[in-house]
Amino acid sequence: MNEIRLYNDREWLWPTADYHCWKHLTIQHPSVPEDILNTIYETGGRNPSNLARAEVKTVVQAGGNCGLYTAAYAKLVDQVITFEPEPNNFHCLKENIKEDNVIMYEVALGDRTCNVGLRTDPINSGAASIINDGTIPQVKLDDYNLEPDLIHLDIEGHEQYALIGMLETIERCRPAVALEHGNGEEMLFNLGYKKHKKIGLDWLYL
Repeated sequence: MNEIRLYNDREWLWPTADYHCWKHLTIQHPSVPEDILNTIYETGGRNPSNLARAEVKTVVQAGGNCGLYTAAYAKLVDQVITFEPEPNNFHCLKENIKEDNVIMYEVALGDRTCNVGLRTDPINSGAASIINDGTIPQVKLDDYNLEPDLIHLDIEGHEQYALIGMLETIERCRPAVALEHGNGEEMLFNLGYKKHKKIGLDWLYL
């Protein structure tokens, strides 16, 4: 069951039982997208040695949840591509996002193309985590041939697997990367990234 909530003079369709994720996104860490982008600009871009690449035009985000961070990014960049596998979250995401520069996919990101399951938490819509067996499509970001300037992953411990599925994209585009709790960061270190700054619960790597 979902309900309408108000935030920033805007109505949001949100899972009725959820309190934790709503509090995290609207009270504890509402400015994370803007803070991530400002930090990238302050350091001279995704690659500090190349000031010409400072502008962030395309953001890849997973998970999209119900769209609060998605909408925030959409106001600040040219295009947002967001991935959200949990069916009710995706329903809310579609209803909430009115911006025309957002592309939404109802799939999980991982290291291979297959079907997976989700373990959900009714009081925390942001806590859906991947389990082995199920009917939810999982894809590799590399199969989408995108050119992101920033990749922001908050996918409940599945970050390292999603990173495996986007290694070609990362090596080709060298985007800034934000990871919740730094999950999977060793893979970025092996690619020459450095841990730059903690923003909310996310670490930014450049």
